[in-house]
Amino acid sequence: ATLGMRTVPDVLHYDAATLTRWIGAREAAWLYERVRGVDGRAVAPRLETKSISRDETFPQDIADDAALRRELAALVARAASDLRAEGLSARTVTVRIRDHEFRTRSAGRTVGDGVVSDRVILAIAGQLFARLRAGHPQPARLLGVALTSLAEDQAADQLSLFEREAIVETDRDRAVSRAIDQVRARFGPDGIVPGGR
Repeated sequence: ATLGMRTVPDVLHYDAATLTRWIGAREAAWLYERVRGVDGRAVAPRLETKSISRDETFPQDIADDAALRRELAALVARAASDLRAEGLSARTVTVRIRDHEFRTRSAGRTVGDGVVSDRVILAIAGQLFARLRAGHPQPARLLGVALTSLAEDQAADQLSLFEREAIVETDRDRAVSRAIDQVRARFGPDGIVPGGR
């Protein structure tokens, strides 16, 4: 940076001999090759994503279910957006709550077909949240959602029907979720946020 080289095009203006005079032979050789896309190392395969999870630890414990549901919706939106960005779908949704005494409880559900839409993932997470809160309405210190049993989203245009319950992921759900992703990509993560319940 002190030599006025902050970007790749800045470095491309100089030959290897000039770079060697400025920064030394080893560093110059490395930099000269990298800015030209030359790297003799073997390409390492990208690690397979096993799960996508989002947790929030609150500065103050939250006892109000409506406030916790809003937090859950925001966590689902973030996790589902990351899921779609990876080109994946999830079959298992898990919700985790840690109370003010640091006891952690979780509940999960696996469905037959992978899902990607915020609406469907939130519907499942909401049911799990209600189950966790029913017996233990303690103030929450942490809330989290995890998406697992991941697979490539090859059924992007197919409908998914969950077990016996009438939670259906439609083409519209997927289109809305992808439109939300585009808005967030352009205007940032707060460009569009889940509404309150």
